[in-house]
Amino acid sequence: MLKIALSGKMVLKFKEHLGHYKIHKKSFFRDTAHISLEEGNPCIYRIKAKQNMNSLKIELLAFKDEYIFGGGEHFSRINLKGKAFPLWVQEQGVGRGYNLISFLASLKGIKGTWYSSYFPLPVFISTKNYGIVIDCYGPIFVDFRKKEQSIFEIFSNEVKLLIFRGNLKQLVKDISNYLGRQKELPDWVYGVWLALQGGKEIVQKKVQFALKEGIPISAIWCQDWSGRKITSFGKQVYWNWLYDEKMYPNLPELIKELRERKIHFLGYVNPFLIKGGTLYEEARKNGYLVMSMDGKVYDVYVTTFPVGLIDLTNPEAFEWYKNILKQNMIDIGMSGWMADFGEYLPVNCVLYSREDPILYHNKYPVEWARLNYEAMKESSRNDLIFFMRSGYIGSSRYCPLVWAGDQNVDWSKSDGIPTVIPSMISMGYSGILFHHFDAGGFTSLFWLRRDDELFMRWVEIASFSLIFRTHETNRPIRNVQFDTNEKILRHFIRMSRVHFYLKDYLKDQVKKAIENGIPVIRHPLIDFPSDFEVSKIIYQYMLGEDIMVAPVLKRKTHKWRVYLPANMNWYHIWTKKKFKGGTFIEVDSPLGKPPVFIKEDSQYIEYILEMYNYV
Repeated sequence: MLKIALSGKMVLKFKEHLGHYKIHKKSFFRDTAHISLEEGNPCIYRIKAKQNMNSLKIELLAFKDEYIFGGGEHFSRINLKGKAFPLWVQEQGVGRGYNLISFLASLKGIKGTWYSSYFPLPVFISTKNYGIVIDCYGPIFVDFRKKEQSIFEIFSNEVKLLIFRGNLKQLVKDISNYLGRQKELPDWVYGVWLALQGGKEIVQKKVQFALKEGIPISAIWCQDWSGRKITSFGKQVYWNWLYDEKMYPNLPELIKELRERKIHFLGYVNPFLIKGGTLYEEARKNGYLVMSMDGKVYDVYVTTFPVGLIDLTNPEAFEWYKNILKQNMIDIGMSGWMADFGEYLPVNCVLYSREDPILYHNKYPVEWARLNYEAMKESSRNDLIFFMRSGYIGSSRYCPLVWAGDQNVDWSKSDGIPTVIPSMISMGYSGILFHHFDAGGFTSLFWLRRDDELFMRWVEIASFSLIFRTHETNRPIRNVQFDTNEKILRHFIRMSRVHFYLKDYLKDQVKKAIENGIPVIRHPLIDFPSDFEVSKIIYQYMLGEDIMVAPVLKRKTHKWRVYLPANMNWYHIWTKKKFKGGTFIEVDSPLGKPPVFIKEDSQYIEYILEMYNYV
């Protein structure tokens, strides 16, 4: 049953710059809306208020015993039944739990919530074999707290509602097809992407060392190519997208030298320009930046310094910024970059198009993805890639690869290493095929420092994932790196070789994902829908259709409890011991041997079980 109510007023309270917001309670009154229905699978409802209303409330029948998945990227929840939350592109926040770090983050105004997300999506899939997509950019408040009713409050006077039918696997296929599936990845992505920074000499020295040690580097990710700015937050990038001639003299020549060694160079960019920089001044003079209501450039403070935000509603600004990426990054030889941010469009700004910034806010990261996509597509090269953390409905048509944003360098389920598992799973349910994370985490604040064990466990997850990319954190000197000591180095070498050994398997799974819309990393319930125990899993995932990964997510832990889905025998890849599915088991899990299993009927079983002899 579909029930529509309309509202003349929706009150939103925003915390500027951070992107967090709350929707306050309000009353709805009945009215009529024009509703057209296109029968089929999906059923498509086109709903438009007849009067000048600013929001819609949609009520759908629900089921007491259903599980609801999706909603975009979530870091601590998989099943959303019983929860209520907004869909609004925003920072996840530094502290999202109830620990001391979260308390201190709240004092600084940077605390998140369990639902704050860079990449929310109005996409939901139920274990009762239906799916919902709300095709709209306006803010949405989702309420799954009632057992037999699902409620969606949408800040827009028109919306396209799609209701899909099918089992979980079919729903994921159909929804990923509707949203737009990500495309084939370049062949070089399956090696190690080593994060390096600090200048040309440091990069060359570390690359030489890594190659000598046998690390299969396919790319270096150099975020400070445009210079660096030291702040109270740590080592940050200088947001002026020209290569820094002091730190990286003749960078094009360095990139060329690396390519001759089959190592690709990746950079960093975002939609901001640092105030006072050369590109900022050019953008300001041409009216390319988002403006405040007083007619001045809107100063946005993302961390500790003011920046201007490119107004993507201005066609001239869009093309100008796209050409900066083409000329200053692609043309000097880069193979790609991190396209960071996209969450910070202020709700009280003035846009070139005069659109309501509240309604455009969720669309901004989609347009940011389109800009990066067009910059690469208009190039003559076919080996380019960029990766983003922010997005909304439509982003997957443009963004080839997503990453999970900024995790704390700790073991907490609210902010640390465990959160990358539900983030990958929830994105898979939401139609995103290719996802990864910073191996080692990023945010190092107060007493939080990455130690040997945390880094090594994070590297183990990266080795059994689609992309193996490290990060040095925002405070590299205070945190261990791949070459800090012999113990870490030997572990890193081994796990990097494991990942590279999986290249053929991963390429096969990527090809299948593009063809059938099933994400490479996904919740086991998609493959084993008849096993009820699987529906409760949060911290295990399938890597493709054959490999089950259950990472160790607690410090000083060398045994790990794993659930193996029923109606299938599984082999532990390190001992080659066979286990019957449908049971919980405990396995030895020392550093370097995370709990990983392969299905008995996999065509790759001999190949995978022989891996131990080659790494």
